[in-house]
Amino acid sequence: MTRTMARRTQAGAMLLEALIALLLFAIGVIGLVAMQANATRLAAESKYRAEAATYADQIISQMWADDRSNANLTARYATGGDKYEAWKNRIQAAGSGLPGTTLAGNAPTVVIDANNVVTVTIFWQGPNVEAPHRHVTVAQVN
Repeated sequence: MTRTMARRTQAGAMLLEALIALLLFAIGVIGLVAMQANATRLAAESKYRAEAATYADQIISQMWADDRSNANLTARYATGGDKYEAWKNRIQAAGSGLPGTTLAGNAPTVVIDANNVVTVTIFWQGPNVEAPHRHVTVAQVN
């Protein structure tokens, strides 16, 4: 084979290698952007979870500081009670930190059984999320 024929068969090989390298670089950049978006979403979810835990601890702490008889706890703190309503309004207030708490079916619930076992469930629904998330805290108030 002559030198001219060898050059013709190699013509464009460097351009092809450059295009492949560019494609690999673009795929890497897209992967990094996707990882960053996922990290941002997970950080927001973590913030909402911590906020929900704080609100649950808040109402349970109020129960511990109040008269802890079952009749009082059930009347005032269970879903529908006066202390529950004030606590729920703080959660659902604008700027509370938890999005979507005012949507239908996302109101927090507080259930107190006969042994003063309290179950607090808080729901939130971030933007562009179809189903609500929830945080459940169970505590014994004696």
